[in-house]
Amino acid sequence: MQHVNVVERHSDVREKAMTLENVVSWVANLIQIGSFIFVIILFLRARAELARYLRSRKTIVSERPWALAIGLGSDITGPVKEFLKDQGLDIQVESYAREGFISPDDFYPVLKDLLRLKDKLTKVGVTEVHLFYKGPVTMAMAIGAITDNWVPVKVYEYTKGTYQLDLVLEKETVKGLLVGEVTSEGESLLMGNPR
Repeated sequence: MQHVNVVERHSDVREKAMTLENVVSWVANLIQIGSFIFVIILFLRARAELARYLRSRKTIVSERPWALAIGLGSDITGPVKEFLKDQGLDIQVESYAREGFISPDDFYPVLKDLLRLKDKLTKVGVTEVHLFYKGPVTMAMAIGAITDNWVPVKVYEYTKGTYQLDLVLEKETVKGLLVGEVTSEGESLLMGNPR
């Protein structure tokens, strides 16, 4: 009889332990699920905030904007100033022009000039740059490298007889494009095709 009591008590203790183990397991699972949902909510909020931010960058003009008209082969200052006036953008225009054919031997002196121009704009406290460019594709890539990690750069393309804002480049934009599904949404916002 005593042996049966010990077995029953041992069995009761085991059942209580199993019940406690089940409760702890359920609680742990709920904590994991809750944490996962919390992270998903944070991600979705950050994604929505990034989308709002990217949309606002296309329309908002900061406190000290500057236009940069770079013409390699011909001067584009006149058409750029006319476009800005038509758009109601009263901003200063900094021009850089090299007339005629630009050979690869000219690239390094041009890049040095553009770096000096960037330094000048940085010293005056420019808060964004409206970039207009005409010239070799190779130099466009170099200009992209020069303006990387700087102020927001609004890139305009000359198409159908006028300029149009095509892209806003800034470090937050590029970082945002690296985050999972934000890539396609960020790309459509950057290209001016909001869904």
